[in-house]
Amino acid sequence: MLNKLRQALARLAYRMVIPLRRRRLVNRQVSIISNDCFSSFMYRFYGMPFNSPFAGLFVLPDDYLSLLADRSRLYAPLTVTDGPDGYPIGRFPTGEAIHFLHYGSAQEASDKWARRIGRINWDNCIVKFSENNGCTPEHLRRFDALPYARKVAFTCHRYPDLLSAFYLSEFSGEEQLGKYWKIADLHYNLQRHADAR
Repeated sequence: MLNKLRQALARLAYRMVIPLRRRRLVNRQVSIISNDCFSSFMYRFYGMPFNSPFAGLFVLPDDYLSLLADRSRLYAPLTVTDGPDGYPIGRFPTGEAIHFLHYGSAQEASDKWARRIGRINWDNCIVKFSENNGCTPEHLRRFDALPYARKVAFTCHRYPDLLSAFYLSEFSGEEQLGKYWKIADLHYNLQRHADAR
């Protein structure tokens, strides 16, 4: 009983804080393109609409970069099936895969992808990459060369030659990033980084 009460109070506090967070936002209709759970966390954290299908999923680096290099591929038919690891996997005709990690069924993943793909506003988007899921320095260089005006690559190593790289010292010495999107100061540090440019 006490545990349920704590959970209810936490949900209530979370809902009360969202309007305070949103007041600081200038751009509330942004489309976040992400290779992992970052976008869904940010949309929920700020109480914004999901203006991108890149939520509750992950995409391996080669597939993600391929889709970003030719974004028309994102609008091709996506075939979603139940994957061997217990979550749905979507495949484009060109072979790239989307891993719908936080979806209960292939139908749910397919429906949400189809609904949200039309919400992407490429003139008002942030493209995000991160050094995880087997990402290499070469992947980061390829991402850095992509022609997106607002992009960021979160890394656990320093890459001073890459303009899009944003080093997270909390993961220094790690091979890949963990759940970096839950770092409390990430949003503040990102704003300082953007202001310095």
